[in-house]
Amino acid sequence: MRVCLLVVLAAHLAAAASPIAPLPRGAVELLPGPLRARFQANRDYLLSLPDHRLLFAYYKEAVIKIPTGVQPLGGWEAPQIDLRGHFLGHFLSAGARIYAATGDPEMKAKCDRIVAELARCQRANGNGYVGSVPEKVLGVLESGRHSDVWAPYYTLHKTLMGLYEMWRLAGSEQALHVIEGMAGYIEKRLAALPEPVMRKSLEVEHGGMAELFWDLHSATGQERYRPLARKFEHAAILEPLARGEDALSGLHANTQIPKIHGAFRAYEITGEPRYRAIAENFFRMVAERRSYATGGNSAREFWGDAGKLHDTLGESNQETCTSYNMMVLARMLFTATGDVRYADFHERNLYNGILSAHNPEDSQFCYFTPMKTGLSKTFGRPLDSFWCCYGTGVQALAELPAAIYFEDARGLYVNLFVPSRAAWKNGDVSLTQETGFPEESSTRLSLRLKRPLRFALRMRVPFWAREGAKVTVNGAPFNAEAAAGSYLTLEREWKDGDRVEARLPMSLWTEPLPGAPEKVSVLYGPLVLAGLAFSETVLKGDPKAPATWLAEAPVAERVPGPRVPKQTNWLPEYIDWPRPPLPTWRTKSGPPMQFVPLYLVQTQPYGLYFEVRP
Repeated sequence: MRVCLLVVLAAHLAAAASPIAPLPRGAVELLPGPLRARFQANRDYLLSLPDHRLLFAYYKEAVIKIPTGVQPLGGWEAPQIDLRGHFLGHFLSAGARIYAATGDPEMKAKCDRIVAELARCQRANGNGYVGSVPEKVLGVLESGRHSDVWAPYYTLHKTLMGLYEMWRLAGSEQALHVIEGMAGYIEKRLAALPEPVMRKSLEVEHGGMAELFWDLHSATGQERYRPLARKFEHAAILEPLARGEDALSGLHANTQIPKIHGAFRAYEITGEPRYRAIAENFFRMVAERRSYATGGNSAREFWGDAGKLHDTLGESNQETCTSYNMMVLARMLFTATGDVRYADFHERNLYNGILSAHNPEDSQFCYFTPMKTGLSKTFGRPLDSFWCCYGTGVQALAELPAAIYFEDARGLYVNLFVPSRAAWKNGDVSLTQETGFPEESSTRLSLRLKRPLRFALRMRVPFWAREGAKVTVNGAPFNAEAAAGSYLTLEREWKDGDRVEARLPMSLWTEPLPGAPEKVSVLYGPLVLAGLAFSETVLKGDPKAPATWLAEAPVAERVPGPRVPKQTNWLPEYIDWPRPPLPTWRTKSGPPMQFVPLYLVQTQPYGLYFEVRP
C-alpha cells in the first residue's frame, strides 16, 4: 500500500472512543539500554535484602521468635521508627511487578516466602491483624491523640498494597487470604468507630486506603469493600476539589496525592463524574501551579501558594514520593482522556524526578532533589535508609515496562521512547522499538505480523519537539503535520516487516520559576539541565533564548551515562549497549559553568534556576 493512502490524524486529545489501558504486564520486554539497566539494578538490589530483616518488625508484633543473629534494618525501618515495616509493602509491590513483566523465578520465590511469613504472623496474632506497628497505636489514633502517632494506616496500607499486587500480578492466593483477614480486622474496628471520630482520624496520613478498598471491590466483586473505601474518603480535601476550589496551600503534599488516586478509582468503578472532576482539578492545581521545571513539586514536603515558588528553592525540594505519585495520577488520567499532556508530564517526571533520584551504580535513592544552587543530592545507603522515597523508588523502576505502550479498540499508543519489544493481539503483532533516546532524538519501530491487520499506530509528539516530528514509513518521507504536543496517528493496513521512523528534534528551551520570571531553568528536550556550580551566578543573555548564553561543549566534554555493575547473569547483556554520550553545554561569558542533564548528576553541587539578564 502506498504511503499516501495512510490516514493521519493529529490532535491535542487523542480520540478515545474506548477505554485506554497499558498493554498487559508480560507483553512488554525492555531491550538493552539505560532503562533496562536501571530496571535490572533495582531488581538486584531488592534480591540482596535479607528476608528476615525485612520481616523483623512483623515478627516482633506477632511475638514470633526472630532467628538468632538477625538484626533489624536501619533508617526508617529501625525499631524506634513508627513507620517501620512500611518498606516491605513497597518491596512486594515492586517484586510482583518485576515478576509480572519478566517471569523472574528468583523474585517470585522470594516474594512468596515473604507472603508465607506474613500469613504466619497473621495466624500468630489470631485476630486477622498483620502489621509492623502495634495494634494499640490505632487506639491512640482513634482517641484523637494525633501528635502521639505518626501514620499507622499509611504503614498498614503499604503492607496491604504489596499483598494485593502479589495476588493480582503474581497469582498468590495466599496473599489474598491474608488481605481478607486484615480487611475483616479493619472492617470490625471501624464498625465500632463513631463517624466523627473516623472523620477526625483522616487528618492523619493514611496512604492509599481508599484506593486499596476500591481495588478489592473491583477485583473480587465483594460489596463489603465499597463502604470501607468510602470510610477512607477524606471529605475535607475532596469536597473543595470537587467544587474546583484550590485549598492546597500549606498541606503536606504526599499525604494528599494517594487520596486522589482513590477518588479516580471511585470514578472508574462508579462512573460518578464528581470523582473525575476531583482528580482533574487536583492535577491542574499541582502540575500547572505548584510544580518546578522538573515536573516535581513540594518544598520541605509541603505546598505553598499557587504560582509562588520563588522563595522555595532549598535542600528539600521535590520529594521523590510526590513525583512518583503524580506520575501514577497522570497515567490514570491519560487512560480516561487520551490527553497527550498527561503522557508528556509522565516523561518529564520520569527523567527529572525518578531517574534523577536514582543512583544506578548501587540502586540507591534520594529523598529530595535540592534546587538551591550549590547543593548536591544525598543518596541513601543499602541497609540504613529506607525513607518513604525508597519504597516509591523501587516501585517506579519496577513499573518501567508498563508505561511505554497503551492500547484501545483502535490500536496502539507509543508513549515513551525506550528500547523495547511489545507483543499485541495475543502475539499476532510484535512491535520492536529501537532508539538511543535521549542521547539521540529519533526512534524506529519495526512490526512483525502473522497476517495483515488494520489498526491505528499513535506516536506521541512531545511538547518539547518544537519543530514537530519528521516521519518515514518504510523509508519513504511522510508529509503530514505532526505538531508538538499531539499524537501522530498512522492508521492503515499494516504488513509484516513494515517500519516507521520518527525524528523528534530536541533543542534548548527555558522555563521561568513561578513567581520569579527573571530566574529560568534550561531544558534540552524533556531533560532539565543542571548548572554545575557552588554558588549563585547571574548569567548574561536573553532568558528566553538559551543559545545567547550557552554553547554546546566539545565532544570530549560530553557526559557518558553511569556504569552499572554486572551483578547477576539473569540478564547478562543488560549493560552492554553502544551509546553516544549526551551533549553538554557551557556558558559563553562570565564564570565558566558546565550544564549537564540533571538525571546524570550524582554528587556534584549544582543549580537548576539561574537569573539571566540581557
